[in-house]
Amino acid sequence: MRKRDGMVIFWPAYFDQNYTRSQGRKIPSKLSAPEVTLALLKKAAESLELEYELEPEKRYPRNWTEAQGYIVIANNDGHKKKRLMLMLAKGVRRAAAQRKSARLAAEQKKGKKKGKKKRK
Repeated sequence: MRKRDGMVIFWPAYFDQNYTRSQGRKIPSKLSAPEVTLALLKKAAESLELEYELEPEKRYPRNWTEAQGYIVIANNDGHKKKRLMLMLAKGVRRAAAQRKSARLAAEQKKGKKKGKKKRK
């Protein structure tokens, strides 16, 4: 593993509501989001305008059977890891809410096309 000065690593499991604390979640469940992926972490980092690198092929040590990957964020401002994690959690929840609303809109649009017939 390379040494990363001024960089902080975040795994998707840190923010996933489906994980328990013993499975690797690092933030309270009220601040977490369901089914966090590397793409959600990327969107959150972009929304916060943070410099980042993605390592998609890496495996989380507590769940090594699944290749989740991780995101490496530059800590130029010297924040503590917990503060960066909470900032990222807000962005993850926002991105997850957008994903959910887009999914619901697509389902409603799909449902409207099938179900209604014109009456004469």
